[in-house]
Amino acid sequence: MQKTGKCPQCQHRAHNRHSTYMRVIDDLSIQGKQVQLYLKTRKWFCTNAFCETKVFTERFEWLLPYKQRTVRLDKVLRTIAFSTHCIEAPLVTRILGMPVSHDTLLRLIQTTEMPKVHSPFCRY
Repeated sequence: MQKTGKCPQCQHRAHNRHSTYMRVIDDLSIQGKQVQLYLKTRKWFCTNAFCETKVFTERFEWLLPYKQRTVRLDKVLRTIAFSTHCIEAPLVTRILGMPVSHDTLLRLIQTTEMPKVHSPFCRY
C-alpha cells in the first residue's frame, strides 16, 4: 500500500489522506466463471495551492477512472462487439463468464475512436 498519492492534474505528491472506499471491478473470467475484484481505494487531499483539484482518487494503470471494468476486459468486450452482431454478442459474453447487455456492447462500439482513413481519390 502506498503512503502517498499523485494528483492527476498537477502531479504533486500528496501525503494527507482524505478517505477510503471500496470499488467493485469486473475482470476477465476464469474458466467461464465471472470475476469481480474488490478494490479498496483511497482519496487524497492535493496540497498544491495552485492546483484546482482539492480531493482526488488514486489511479491505477490497469483501470480507467470512473470505470467498473478493467482495461483488458474492456478490450475483449470491444473485440466481441465488433466481430458479432448485437443479438449474439450478449450470448457469447454470458457463455464466456463476462455477461453484459447488448446496450453496453453498442455503447462500446459508439465510444471507440476509429482511425481516420484518407482515400486516395479524395483531395480534402
